[in-house]
Amino acid sequence: MSPTYIALIILFGVALMAGIAFVIQDIENKKRERNLRLISLKTGIRRASHLFESFPPILMSTEIRTLLCKYLEARWNAVVELDPSDSNKQQKNAFQAQASMLPDAISHPSGSMTVFSGETEAARALGIIKEFAQFIAEIKNKGEINSDTADSLTKDAKRTFARIEVDLDLMSALETEQIRGPEVVIHHYRSCFSKLQNLNHNQALDRQLYEIRTHLTTLAEKIDAEAEAKKIEQEQEQDTGKKFNF
Repeated sequence: MSPTYIALIILFGVALMAGIAFVIQDIENKKRERNLRLISLKTGIRRASHLFESFPPILMSTEIRTLLCKYLEARWNAVVELDPSDSNKQQKNAFQAQASMLPDAISHPSGSMTVFSGETEAARALGIIKEFAQFIAEIKNKGEINSDTADSLTKDAKRTFARIEVDLDLMSALETEQIRGPEVVIHHYRSCFSKLQNLNHNQALDRQLYEIRTHLTTLAEKIDAEAEAKKIEQEQEQDTGKKFNF
């Protein structure tokens, strides 16, 4: 076997080993890219699922629900395409079943001026709305949502945030009323009423405005009655003073 032939065999072996190494590396790179893509998709799914499940039902519009459902649907489809495991398919099917169940319309609680029952619940809702607005901003920057749709949803989120802040103001007013009486706080209720009127673009807040208006009417009557009673008491005191020459 000539030295030239031996050299060719060595070169062929080196080339073959290099080719095998390249193929292995390419497979590893694609596997790594696939895993990173799966991690990214599932991170997005966890975040959107949290918003979908935690968003206050009374505040979730059809537009918000549709966006989150479409986002999750697209990502579950991508996950199953990359990794068609039974676990992923089951989770996708579970989401589809959840998304297909349309929620019943929730009205403002009758007899209540506030949407939420307490400050903790309202504060939690504020946090969810903030997170939703950040979510919209991020997917808009990634080009995953139409710019006009993103801007519209962001405006809705800001109005909803403002509405929850009014709820907290109303809770504060109720507490003040219990401690210091109606006369001190009636202007606070009027301010809340005015703020909600400005937010009531689609008449969704009509019931809440009615409840506040009703409470304002009751307070005004109570203040007038107390003022009249005080006036009569003062007149009686004056008459009694005159009678006894005080």
